Amino acid sequence: MGVKNLRNSDFKTLGNMTKETLTQYNFRMTEEEKVKLRKMATDSGRTVSGYIRAKLFGGERATINAVEFLKQYKVQIHEMQKIGNNVNQLAHYANICNKNGVLSESVVQEMNQVLGELIKCERSLEELHKKINR
Repeated sequence: MGVKNLRNSDFKTLGNMTKETLTQYNFRMTEEEKVKLRKMATDSGRTVSGYIRAKLFGGERATINAVEFLKQYKVQIHEMQKIGNNVNQLAHYANICNKNGVLSESVVQEMNQVLGELIKCERSLEELHKKINR
């Protein structure tokens, strides 16, 4: 972003600086890196320049987009609740089968599959938590 293309939101993070007192730096990156940088900036609710300054100088932590975070968090919690319900049903069924001496391999496999889904959801939540702590 060139100095002459600054938006009002950029000046909020720059304090009393004016366009005349700013210096522009250019650097190269791949298209993939560019897309990733833009997404990270957007997710933090900042412009790319504001995001880079926050990361470089650490005066303030880069923020996350709270609305998007909460939306993703609620989806993950809902998924975990559904999976938890499935785990409870399977555990109940497995206990009945075990008491009757007819616990089948398919029930154990299904239980393992559901637990694998639960682990995926937990990892997803961990990723969301990492975004908060960035």
